[in-house]
Amino acid sequence: MKNKKLSIASVVVVLITWQILASIVDNPIKFPTPIATYFAFVEIVGGQYFIKEIFYTLKRTSIGFIISFMMGVSLGTVAGFCNPIYYFMHPIVSIQRSMPTMGVILLALIWLNREIAPILVGILIAFPIIYSAVVNAVRNIDKQLLEMTQIYQFTKRKKLCHLYYPSVKSSLMAVTSTAIGLNIKVGIAAEVLSQPRFAIGTGLQMEKVALNTAGVLAWSVIAIILSATCEWLISQLFRLSVPKNTD
Repeated sequence: MKNKKLSIASVVVVLITWQILASIVDNPIKFPTPIATYFAFVEIVGGQYFIKEIFYTLKRTSIGFIISFMMGVSLGTVAGFCNPIYYFMHPIVSIQRSMPTMGVILLALIWLNREIAPILVGILIAFPIIYSAVVNAVRNIDKQLLEMTQIYQFTKRKKLCHLYYPSVKSSLMAVTSTAIGLNIKVGIAAEVLSQPRFAIGTGLQMEKVALNTAGVLAWSVIAIILSATCEWLISQLFRLSVPKNTD
């Protein structure tokens, strides 16, 4: 209850600060009030295509994240056990990690159509995060634990289930929420530029063109809610996933 009260107090402080700043600026185009943003939020949620816009953004984000997750886990596991694969992948992943986000978005828009480009952006952004987490989890296993498994003559299956799996799972739990949140943010940024027919990014761009700052903030709040919901679902899935006991 104490933690919940602190969270509520934080939200209240943000809203009060927001209202004070909006009153000082006194310009709804530059800095709308929380009330104006709320009404814009209600209008957007009640719009004819709102469900489609959320659905298609979530669809693109999910496809990009699932592909990057599967690639990151599979290649990360192989690279963790196989040095040639690790050194082969190292420069590729380093380039992906260092490349500017806007550069990735622009290249995706050049290569692909406006509906698919956000998916590629999500893959290129999330893959290095997941891959690195898996590789580090496999390669940085405690040597004393490895020696213990040899002393007790663990089978390969028992090693995977009781040594490598918990390590990889712990690393993935730490980075997957970050990866899905980042995937949503860059996916929406790609949508702002590519403007597919139904998308949160398209809604943001339309409100920006109309100089409706309250609408931009309202769409941003919707994106935050969507990201937080996805992060919570991912965390719940990890908590439910437990390895089967093996003799």
